[in-house]
Amino acid sequence: MKWTFKLNGKQVTWEIADNVVAIPPSPDFKRPKLEFPLRPSKREGNNGYPQKHSNHNGYKPKRSDLDREIYERAGWQFVDPAQAGTADARQVFLTEGDDLLIETKLATVQLVQQPSKQVTPENILAEDGLEIVQHLGFAPNLYSVRVVSQRSLRDTIDILQKKTDRYVFAEPSMIQTITGRFTPNDPDFRKQWQHAGELAIDGTGGKGLNSKSAWNFTKGSGRDRPVRVAVIDNGMDIDHEELYGAIIGGGYFNPTAPGSGTADFVRIESGMTDFPFDGHGTLCLGMVGARGNNGMGGSGVAPECALIALACANDQTGTQLTLARAIQFAVAPLTVDPQGELQTGADIISCSLRTASFLETTLQLAIDGAALGRGGLGVPIFWAVSNNADDQISDDPVCSLANVIAVASSKANGRPAGSAKGTKLEFIAPGDHVYGPGLGPQSVDVSGTSFATPLAAGVAALILAQNPGWTGSEVRQRMRTTCDRQPNGSGPDPEYGYGRLNAYKAVRP
Repeated sequence: MKWTFKLNGKQVTWEIADNVVAIPPSPDFKRPKLEFPLRPSKREGNNGYPQKHSNHNGYKPKRSDLDREIYERAGWQFVDPAQAGTADARQVFLTEGDDLLIETKLATVQLVQQPSKQVTPENILAEDGLEIVQHLGFAPNLYSVRVVSQRSLRDTIDILQKKTDRYVFAEPSMIQTITGRFTPNDPDFRKQWQHAGELAIDGTGGKGLNSKSAWNFTKGSGRDRPVRVAVIDNGMDIDHEELYGAIIGGGYFNPTAPGSGTADFVRIESGMTDFPFDGHGTLCLGMVGARGNNGMGGSGVAPECALIALACANDQTGTQLTLARAIQFAVAPLTVDPQGELQTGADIISCSLRTASFLETTLQLAIDGAALGRGGLGVPIFWAVSNNADDQISDDPVCSLANVIAVASSKANGRPAGSAKGTKLEFIAPGDHVYGPGLGPQSVDVSGTSFATPLAAGVAALILAQNPGWTGSEVRQRMRTTCDRQPNGSGPDPEYGYGRLNAYKAVRP
């Protein structure tokens, strides 16, 4: 059976699984903490998945198979409908991009007309069997709602989408996998070539960001305050010694109940022990702002910037609505956390997470809304492209957005490291065997666009430290025009974008 409806203005068709349902994790389920990088002895094969999914003999794993493993690791069970019994069984969907989705009772809707005192949004939505979960402040008349009628989510969406006089859009909010874009490997490459110029730190060669020369002008702290970079990920070690004094705020989104699709924001507090703990996000934070000259580890590209740590899918499953709220917090913290002490949002956002192969309108509105952040100057959003060289960025629903700066990775020789291609690519940054803080005291060698992206965001922080009044568009243009251009001196090139980022050229007067 198939379901056809509109998503972000486009008609999509999802397959409805008729031979399997998903059972949410039990409330007492404890997911295992993920070390990073994933050791081959623990998880052989493609991107840290078990050996049965390796690419040996040309076999390429199905996205839905990999998704299922992530769900199961997070405590979900997949059973035959006849065996579900009285359990909270959820419908399973398969998208055209082979993403495995799990049904919730949630939707996002935008009303056509502004409600009034006489006709409240609660009244309007109740007529269609909906109750408000959250009023989303990054677009007018935008709400997260729960279906309280006896209708299924699918039937409800079909009915709502026909009421064009009442709804600008109505879309389901499905649970999906939200994972980092990385290629783990062993931590045996112990030099941060990503900061070097034409020669690496040990003199063996390497074309990095030339950060060391850029630091003669700035390290990420402006005239009035440090530049703020928000890193959105699955989790991070907020107490890591390399990040001491760097994190000024943030929080995580804790599922209201297993499988509910809703999440409560939990603010970072001093001494907290329950912040989602994950190596991927720790590395991303470190690539931006690991403290330099402290006698340990390495350094981020902007070692004097301020970091906002946001965990939105701590078991690598969640909804695009929660990701949208993380972006909303980064831009305007008080709209998500009214009682919080962090009143000023981020100057820059870095995200290295992969969503499903479709884009919900709510996430696009949140990304578009970042253009109004910083008092209207705009918050640049850097996003990691796929690590698959066969992928086209134009097929990526997030990285292809006009307000997103798509980043690919480069090798030490300055050439592309095999990431997604296309004219939407902005530039390449070091991402092959780069070096950053692991979960323990030892730094680790990692590869992937996940780490090229926060390095690019760090270069933007250096630019804004010198030019705090610049718009997001001006920052983007400065990064474009100061790239080391390859291969033909003009951009954008499908593999290089506008070229290799050069931090020194970007901040040089």
